[in-house]
Amino acid sequence: MNNCMTNYLRILNLALLFGTVLSGCQKHAAPQEVALNFMHAIQESNFDLARDYATKESQQVIQLYSFFDARRNDSERNKIKKAGIEVIDTEENGDKATVTVLNSSSKQKERLQLVKENGQWKISLTFESIIPNYMPPATPLDSSESILQQDSLVMPQPEK
Repeated sequence: MNNCMTNYLRILNLALLFGTVLSGCQKHAAPQEVALNFMHAIQESNFDLARDYATKESQQVIQLYSFFDARRNDSERNKIKKAGIEVIDTEENGDKATVTVLNSSSKQKERLQLVKENGQWKISLTFESIIPNYMPPATPLDSSESILQQDSLVMPQPEK
């Protein structure tokens, strides 16, 4: 009986050791995998899943994109869903990467920027990436410009 128990403990220890080794070898997705998964989530209008592949700073951009997507008609949405997405180039530089994908429906190349966040590749979106002519908010006027504007104003005179 003692020999049987010893064999059982050896097998149990080997199983635990094997499980520990496997959990330490967890593979992180490559930039091109993240880019494809993100693009497929967008195609399916699955913005919750798309957020999983994006940086924290990109969450508002995805929210805005979902707002635009909700305004699409069914024919536009079906065209997007049927489009083929193919990775045609990947460039990695330390904690940054650029993945270029080709969209079969529009025949256009799109460059996706990725950064490492907590050791995992994430899509990094900006408002410029979804709104072609986006202009960031203007900076406040400096004091010399505001003085010039005040001097040029015509102030109403009090009535007599």
